[in-house]
Amino acid sequence: MVTRQVVNDLLAGFWSAPTGLRGWPMVLLGIAVSVVLTWVFVRSGLDWAYFVLIQKLPLFGALIAADGFGYIFPVLYVAGLFLAARRAPQKGYGAAGFAVLISVALALAVSMTLKAITGRVSPPHHAYGAALANADNSDAFNFGWMNLSILGGWPSSHATVAFAITVSLMVVLPRARRFHLITLCLATFTGLGVTFGFHWLSEFVSGALIGTSIGLWVGSLIAARMAMANAPAPMAQTGP
Repeated sequence: MVTRQVVNDLLAGFWSAPTGLRGWPMVLLGIAVSVVLTWVFVRSGLDWAYFVLIQKLPLFGALIAADGFGYIFPVLYVAGLFLAARRAPQKGYGAAGFAVLISVALALAVSMTLKAITGRVSPPHHAYGAALANADNSDAFNFGWMNLSILGGWPSSHATVAFAITVSLMVVLPRARRFHLITLCLATFTGLGVTFGFHWLSEFVSGALIGTSIGLWVGSLIAARMAMANAPAPMAQTGP
């Protein structure tokens, strides 16, 4: 079973550090780069400047649409791929569906854990902190454990999940380029759309980076197992 083997590989990679930049080290690198970029965005004032600019534009409808779509995006892809696998089992849609399912689970686990630890305050958007509308609170973090709600925070789970899905599909289905483009556009809309009020720009960037690292890891494992499963069996040697 390809899926069971991939799950075992993921668990093995967690408990024993793999060699080279793959597995958890790659995800940790994505988190480390995201931390540095977030520091740059906050210290330079880019997070706040972006938020102020966005609030002047009529994007509230896009914000609500992106937020809602982020919750159904994973469900649509998992269901769609498994349905496609029933009609064309030879094209790898089933493996892609498992890749998406595992990527979503890991992306949610990682992003929610980071949110619970960092406790970053959301920007003063339409539904939060109206009294702070003129105060830059982009550097407000409450480190610890669950010191703030994980509905917002760093990184954006919408972006993390969306890009984990996109990248894992790119690796598992390398020839489906039009599908990749559509998925990338949807992921960008979902992740960037929630920065129109609910998330800081750096939270989108961080989610995209962390999701990409997760998608590369899961997609590579699924693709490797698919290659092993499809490899021709060695011919038995016959005697003289």
